Amino acid sequence: MCLLVSIGPFRSLFLLGIAVILFYAFTKVISVWILPVCYLIILWLYHNSRIDKEFLSLQVHGIKRLFTAEYLLLGLPFIISGIIAANYISLPVIMLTAVVMLWIHLVRFHSIVLPMPLLYSGDLLYRRMFRKKVLLYAVLLFLSFMGVLHDNINLCKVCLILWGTIQGTAYTVMPPKHELSVYNSFGMYQLVLVKSRLRNIFITMFLFIVLMLVLIHDTEAILFCLVLFSLTLLYQWNMGMARFSFETQTVMGIYWLLFPLPLFLVSIMNSVVLILYLALNMGLTLSVKKKYKHIWN
Repeated sequence: MCLLVSIGPFRSLFLLGIAVILFYAFTKVISVWILPVCYLIILWLYHNSRIDKEFLSLQVHGIKRLFTAEYLLLGLPFIISGIIAANYISLPVIMLTAVVMLWIHLVRFHSIVLPMPLLYSGDLLYRRMFRKKVLLYAVLLFLSFMGVLHDNINLCKVCLILWGTIQGTAYTVMPPKHELSVYNSFGMYQLVLVKSRLRNIFITMFLFIVLMLVLIHDTEAILFCLVLFSLTLLYQWNMGMARFSFETQTVMGIYWLLFPLPLFLVSIMNSVVLILYLALNMGLTLSVKKKYKHIWN
């Protein structure tokens, strides 16, 4: 229960939904090796990342039996799935994996800082988001390229919209209370945000737009790119202001689901909503300015 509280209710429900979907999918598996391989990958990732082995070895006698029982318990969903799917050959392989995992040596990974000279250096939140989502960015870019090869403009548009949606998550992190104090004025902070977002949005969306315009470069496609670029700018502006308006991460997440994200998606289909988005951003900006005016007085 404490773990669920630390993760948060929305993430817990999301993870539970994924677990239910995977369990249902595994009950339909006929191949003998799919269940053991999936269990092996998940168990190895867990076994390789845990940091309590030395502590438990000092506190508990028969640590290997404890780990074996724990890993068998983790493999219980796979075993039940195999029984439901009548995939009985995979069951002893899963049990054997739980026993053998104790003798597999740990693999230590070293992170490499990805250089990003083109992104705006003053926007650390966006740079951190891009580092975390760079693989997803590459996948979406690849899918857009496949859309070009197969004359599927809709796939290119969907990838571009998805990347626009993902960019806003960079600003869901709650700020430290002294963050605004490093700027001489609220106007200076706004200027930095505008410069940052214009540059970052243009650079990361440029390849998507080029791929789409290679496939079709009529007025409608150009207008779609302009609207989406403007909308993404408004979307990130909204998120950048909203993070100073709320006190907890949960409230910020609820706000993101109820207002910025739906407005972003609706505005793609109806450009008139951009006016509503702009009005919301202006009101939110004035609210934040009033809330933190004591910093510059």
